Amino acid sequence: MKWFVLIIALPILLLGGALLLNRPPLLSPPGPLVRLKTYFTTNVAETRTHHEFPELRPRHFSGDVGQVRDAVVSAMRSFGWREIQATGNEVRAVVVSPLFRFRDDVTIRIQVEDQGSLLQARSASRISKGDLAANARHLQLLFEQVGHRVPEADAH
Repeated sequence: MKWFVLIIALPILLLGGALLLNRPPLLSPPGPLVRLKTYFTTNVAETRTHHEFPELRPRHFSGDVGQVRDAVVSAMRSFGWREIQATGNEVRAVVVSPLFRFRDDVTIRIQVEDQGSLLQARSASRISKGDLAANARHLQLLFEQVGHRVPEADAH
């Protein structure tokens, strides 16, 4: 009986622990049930204008494309992300998870706006069906760091 409990409890504890390490905003809209379903069944996080997760909406920055691109590259380097490639208005990088060495691909696109730049982002795991909010966390960390380097502008 003890082994049976261990076989059931251990994976639940590992999944729960991995999810908590990614610090998802579980209580934010649209609520914990929708968020948990997404985190356990999706391996991609990407910005969309009317995304149901507010933290995954495109970001507006006051700097020009070059300033925002440089801030993105600088942030990626500070995180230790790998294979960083910046060309024109696009930046790509690979995030390698510390424990299992999973590889996630991050793509950032920056568009010119009247009052600065619009940053759109996508992070996708190469394997798995659920990322436990890891890809959303990559984007949140990146947005925070870019925001420290280039002020956010009012959304249009």
